[in-house]
Amino acid sequence: MILTQCLETASRFAPAANTPIPALQDLKNAISSLSLPTGADGPPDTLSEALVLAATARSALSLPSEAIWGETNTSLAGILDDLMAQLGSALRREKADLVRGLYVIIDPRITRGREPLEIAKGALRGGARMLQLRDKEHDKGESLPLARAIQELCLESGASLIVNDHADVAAVVGSAGMHVGQTDLPVAEARKVLAHHQVVGRSNHEIEEIAESEAMGADHVAFGPIYDTSTKDVGYSAQGMERLQLARQAAKMPLVAIGGITAENAAVVIENGADAICVTASVGNAPDPEAAAARLVKVIEDAGGRI
Repeated sequence: MILTQCLETASRFAPAANTPIPALQDLKNAISSLSLPTGADGPPDTLSEALVLAATARSALSLPSEAIWGETNTSLAGILDDLMAQLGSALRREKADLVRGLYVIIDPRITRGREPLEIAKGALRGGARMLQLRDKEHDKGESLPLARAIQELCLESGASLIVNDHADVAAVVGSAGMHVGQTDLPVAEARKVLAHHQVVGRSNHEIEEIAESEAMGADHVAFGPIYDTSTKDVGYSAQGMERLQLARQAAKMPLVAIGGITAENAAVVIENGADAICVTASVGNAPDPEAAAARLVKVIEDAGGRI
């Protein structure tokens, strides 16, 4: 049956030495007493494959027809929940390298009258590695088609889409993840809606907030505003380079710098430790978004940043 096959195969996953998955041993211990037949398939090769097997087993375990082991079912359910969480966390850590280079916020209010999708296309053609859809003026139902369209563009170009605020939209379109602010949905609550592999980024304006975001389980942190900005009324003064250096020292995960960054000042931001720079108006309000994005990417590369 599917349940026993998935359980047995998932239990044979061998993670990398630097990627501990304690629930794997718990699963092996739990099924050792069940005398499950050895599967014909080889063990999963990747975290993604192991996660699919664990998720399939967990879903099957919830079916009334699979209530075959009494209290063991309840124990297995808990172990599989832990296993999926641990595999998802490891998978998201593998994706940390994706947070690099140019990160462009697509905001329908900041397009100089053009369609937001056109800004997204230009940003990706110019070399942006990440896009964020931040739509504050439309209801989610109205914004969903745009989110789907940008997700398709990102998949085609190998970039990542991050959805601002709305975990449900991120889940529906299958984006790389979502972004939350200090007063938005807590990371743990967002995870209840998102798939295990989807990342969560969190905004930070104070150095101590970075450790707080990491403790919450955020996968990357945004810090700013680095410079004065008129794009968003954040109510915070410009952080400057000294504070950016402190943020780099505090962050154990990818660090995104945001706020007032342009092609003229981006180099020093990269030189002071940012893994990625996030812009809105520098691309959205540019006469030629593609050229503006390409210029920013070149500045990042010349400053020693990863693109």
